[in-house]
Amino acid sequence: MKKVFLILILLMLPGGSPILATKWAELIPEEVESRSQVIVLGTYNFKSKPKSGKNNFYGSQFHVEKVYKGEAADNITAGIEIFDDGWAEEFQQDGGKFLLFLEKTKETRFLVPVAGPNGMVQVQDDRIVSGHEDYYGKIINEEARIPSPVKENESEGYLLEILLFSLTGFITLLLIIRFLSREKPKSY
Repeated sequence: MKKVFLILILLMLPGGSPILATKWAELIPEEVESRSQVIVLGTYNFKSKPKSGKNNFYGSQFHVEKVYKGEAADNITAGIEIFDDGWAEEFQQDGGKFLLFLEKTKETRFLVPVAGPNGMVQVQDDRIVSGHEDYYGKIINEEARIPSPVKENESEGYLLEILLFSLTGFITLLLIIRFLSREKPKSY
């Protein structure tokens, strides 16, 4: 009896809740900037509906105030790591903004900060407050562009899914028509 109880306990141990954790290596600012495709200053809208993503990122609406590199609309979907939303929301409630260094990855349909927190530079009162003040300070003091008035294309990345769904529906319709045409009419 004791052996059966012990075996049951041992079998239940590995089936616990999954634990998610990440650890990002700190990158030098030059690498963060060179990897980024878009650099913007603004704030996350934590009340917006999050968009799911793979890995530890989800997409959140981000209001863009200034664009330093690449193209961005007034509102974009920017990734944020699931473990960063708490402190990031608190920081913004205290008047903070983020200088985001964003890159496109294979795992998501939206831009994500380069190496997680490396691409999320904290700005308060037009000053860098999260480290590497000299380097990132030069960037926010550069000539910035206003965001483009073009709204973000919400259907971006969904073309393949739309085509597959349409093709599946079309094939189903053809099979139904074929089945109905082969069925012999019944006399009543």
